[in-house]
Amino acid sequence: MKTIQAYRFALDLTPSQERDVLAHTGAARVAHNWALAKVKAVMEQRTAERSYGVPDELLTPVAVVVACRAA
Repeated sequence: MKTIQAYRFALDLTPSQERDVLAHTGAARVAHNWALAKVKAVMEQRTAERSYGVPDELLTPVAVVVACRAA
């Protein structure tokens, strides 16, 4: 069995840094939830299409590709 070791660190953030960290994590959560909703919608659409007898090659594409560039 593989043993996994973790470390926990306390950050001593200034109020400005804490605000920035919280803003970043909030934005990351919004982005994650948005992407999850898109994936779930595609999965539900494909299920519905299969129930209508749509052949596999004509189903809604599985992958949603979004290109992002860092500023």
